[in-house]
Amino acid sequence: MEKKIWAIGGGKGGVGKSYVAGNLGILLAQKGHNVVLADLDLGGANLHTWLGVSNPIKGITEFIERDIPDIKKLLIPTDMSGLRLISGAKDGVEIANMKHTQKRRFVTALRQLDADYIVIDLGAGTAYNTVDFFLLADSQIIIVIPEPTSIENAYRFLKNSFYRQILHNSEKFRMKSTIKNILRKDNPFNINTPKQLIAYMNQLGGNAAVFIEEQQQLFMPSIILNQVRSEKEKKIGVAMEKACLKYFNLNVKISGYLDFDETVRQSVIDREPLAKNSLESVPVQQLSIICEKLLQEEKERTKKNNLLSQLAL
Repeated sequence: MEKKIWAIGGGKGGVGKSYVAGNLGILLAQKGHNVVLADLDLGGANLHTWLGVSNPIKGITEFIERDIPDIKKLLIPTDMSGLRLISGAKDGVEIANMKHTQKRRFVTALRQLDADYIVIDLGAGTAYNTVDFFLLADSQIIIVIPEPTSIENAYRFLKNSFYRQILHNSEKFRMKSTIKNILRKDNPFNINTPKQLIAYMNQLGGNAAVFIEEQQQLFMPSIILNQVRSEKEKKIGVAMEKACLKYFNLNVKISGYLDFDETVRQSVIDREPLAKNSLESVPVQQLSIICEKLLQEEKERTKKNNLLSQLAL
């Protein structure tokens, strides 16, 4: 099978990105897949601690700075069959200001690993590093908790990610200067949302309309609602899905929700992932359902892309 990269991101810290990324990686490995977990919380990596792995002496920094040119030498075995880890970066100005070419080189190296799935645990916020790695993945997953700050940050993350995607992809359509002008905060077109941008590009017609339609098709992230405590909070996921379509004109899907559960916090303290030893627990059952849905969505997306490729021939 063709290897796939899943990126787990979100606008806010403390929403459970590492918890979801780590457990999804374990569940994929338990299904017989060869999995690599990559900690890309640059400057604040701690996925190794959560997995019970001793503090690594080498990580992504050494690859980016070419001290270790072979990414395979960064792979750290875990005590779970089929699961390996690439540790995150040490603090440093160089790693915090990676060039886009360095990011592409890293992702290209990831795709050359002997693995079926690479699950990336991203840092919080909307820094270019975080957004770019999110966009370079095959499946893009945002973790949100039912709190106003998390929801607001998730919308900001979606908006910035879409803008960043169209900026990167505009060059092949010879539209980079046009897009740059539109994305300026003081742009003369009074464009402030993805929906307004999409409408403007469609008004321009021609290449611009073709380009923006393609970008809408490419941008299809999923949302996982975490730490849910009530039926009312469960509805936030569907509400976000509708809001993204209404106000952004973007197709964002809810992949599932995870109930608030004290055993999750205890598993972090114990450095024992729930998916490793507590397969019958409610959190792991819910994660398993989400994992299956993500796999199904991936199949449907691959089928759709293959069909579009055939139509383009």
